[in-house]
Amino acid sequence: MSNVQQAREKYRPVDVKLLFIAEAPPCSPDRFFYFEEVNSGDSLFLHIIREVFPDVANWEVKEIRKRKEELLLRFMEDGYFLEDSVAVAIPKGTTIGGKMKLIRENQHDLKKRISAYQNVPIILLSSTVFKSNSEFLKADFNILNDLPIPFPGSGQQGNFKREIRKYLL
Repeated sequence: MSNVQQAREKYRPVDVKLLFIAEAPPCSPDRFFYFEEVNSGDSLFLHIIREVFPDVANWEVKEIRKRKEELLLRFMEDGYFLEDSVAVAIPKGTTIGGKMKLIRENQHDLKKRISAYQNVPIILLSSTVFKSNSEFLKADFNILNDLPIPFPGSGQQGNFKREIRKYLL
C-alpha cells in the first residue's frame, strides 16, 4: 500500500456522511490532503476545512497546518471523506483534455473504490471531475452538485466557497 493510500485509510470514517471526490493526489509527494505535515500547496485541504468547520474559517493558515492531525481526526469523526477520481498523481503539465481522458479511463476503478457509498451524498470537486464523472456516476450515486465547483486555487477561492456552501450538510 502506498503512503497516499495509507494516509487516506488512516482517516477513512466508519460511517461516511459526505464524500468529496477530487481529481487525483498531487504530483508533489509531500502535499497530499491526508498527509499531516504539509507546509505549502495544500489549498484544497485549507478551503475544505474552513467550509466544513465554520469555527476554523478565520484561523491563520499556520494554525490550521499546525493542527492538521487534529482537524483530520475531526473531519473523519464527523463523517467527511475525500477520494480521488484517479488513484495516482496525474503528470504535471497534463492538459485539461488529458486530465479528463485519464479521469474517464479510471471511472470503473473509482466506482469500485466508492461502491460502499451509494447512498452517501457526494460532491464532485473541480470542473474536470464534474465534467468527466457526473453523468457516469449519477445513475448509481447521490451526486449533490449539478454544476462544477471550481478548485480553490488560481483566484477561484471565493467561487469555491460560495458553491460548496450550497451542499454542506
